[in-house]
Amino acid sequence: MTKKTRNILVIIAAVAAVFVWLAAAKPSRDEMTRSLSQQLISDAGSRYSETYYDYMVFSVIRGRNVKTAVNDTYIGIAGTVAAINEGFPEKIADVLFWIPRLLSGTAVTISLTIVSVFAGLFGGVLLAFGKMSKKKILNRICGCYIFFFRGTPLLMQLFFIYYGLPQISVELTINNKFLAAFIAFSLNSAAYCAEYIRAALQSIDKGQFEASKALGFGYAQTMLLVIIPQSIRRMIPSISNEFIMILKDASLVSIIALSDLSHATRSISSSTGTALVYIPAMIIYLIITAFFTFIFNRLEKRFSIYQ
Repeated sequence: MTKKTRNILVIIAAVAAVFVWLAAAKPSRDEMTRSLSQQLISDAGSRYSETYYDYMVFSVIRGRNVKTAVNDTYIGIAGTVAAINEGFPEKIADVLFWIPRLLSGTAVTISLTIVSVFAGLFGGVLLAFGKMSKKKILNRICGCYIFFFRGTPLLMQLFFIYYGLPQISVELTINNKFLAAFIAFSLNSAAYCAEYIRAALQSIDKGQFEASKALGFGYAQTMLLVIIPQSIRRMIPSISNEFIMILKDASLVSIIALSDLSHATRSISSSTGTALVYIPAMIIYLIITAFFTFIFNRLEKRFSIYQ
């Protein structure tokens, strides 16, 4: 074991020990509840609401008069219960109460992005080969599809699939909002991915085909064993850009009231009357974008062996 590895393990063990200690010393919910203002509870009566979140190493609780919007907020950490009702600590407390709803919306955003891009890649492969086909009918059909979905706004496509199809036929109604968004995003992504894939495939020198033919490879063998492996690295940056664009465009689904990150942010902003919730929402978007950018960069380096 190297000295660097040993130091890393020591740091991890120290952090884990602190984590376990904080979790064990965290005040219970009953202790947190007893700290709340009894006057607020009695004055609010039926309009009193209580919110509690456990973040493993600490917890937060807030008593609220729904009518007057008067709050009493406490944080419990390391065996201590402290009031955070004013100033900067109160803003931090607000963020802690927003996070669960924001993370719930984030899960929807990430799920929609991943399944849409994967479906788009599958459709894009079919469209790319169709576009490169020597059969004119297939070539034109795929070309028209790509032209239409790249030439019209994704917002209008989403509107049409969710609101327009039912007006054509009741049987075409899609009640599941996630499914409607998935269909719209997948169809749109397939058109863009088709062009990325086609461009990557056609960028490979034609000498590769001739060399493969000399070795006795058929068209399918040449594509699978020679052309596609070399093309993957070239299309990864474009696919990465498409993924990030879909991730950000997923905010459009809030117009059909799908509870993604954008919809959750707007809902919190409307209910609390503050725009500060957009700060943690943007930070979450940045974290997600940075994470997936890192993944795609690693993939690009991994497939650079074919260059």
